[in-house]
Amino acid sequence: MSCARIAAASVCAFISQCGPSLAQWSASGGLLNVSITKSCSETSGNIATSKSDGLFLCPTRISLVESQVNGASHFYIVHAYGLLAIRNNSERLADCWAAHQLANAPNGLHYIKQWITHWSNYGVTQSTFGTPAQRIANVRSCCACGI
Repeated sequence: MSCARIAAASVCAFISQCGPSLAQWSASGGLLNVSITKSCSETSGNIATSKSDGLFLCPTRISLVESQVNGASHFYIVHAYGLLAIRNNSERLADCWAAHQLANAPNGLHYIKQWITHWSNYGVTQSTFGTPAQRIANVRSCCACGI
């Protein structure tokens, strides 16, 4: 198994420890080659971030979000992959990409709902997303999944 596939498998295993034992989205295609590093100092307080040299996860932040709303961290990780997939720094487009990906993944709607619950309760207004209500509306519109 290639190093990239091992890394992708370890991220999936890490994510599954945080949420219910439901099937969930996992990287495919070129995203399997993304290097994954656990480094809270690289994520600037976020669960995950992507940079030109790969994806960075903050296990401490994942644990915190999971303690607040079980399963919510999955959307944030898919969003970080989205920034790499769309090759654009638009947070709104990455939200859309994540919403589309999860809408078509096994139990993906569960993770979108959990993220919406988390963002409703803990989200803050940011220049890149707007208000929590605006970000949630964007994700709902993008997934076109009726939630």
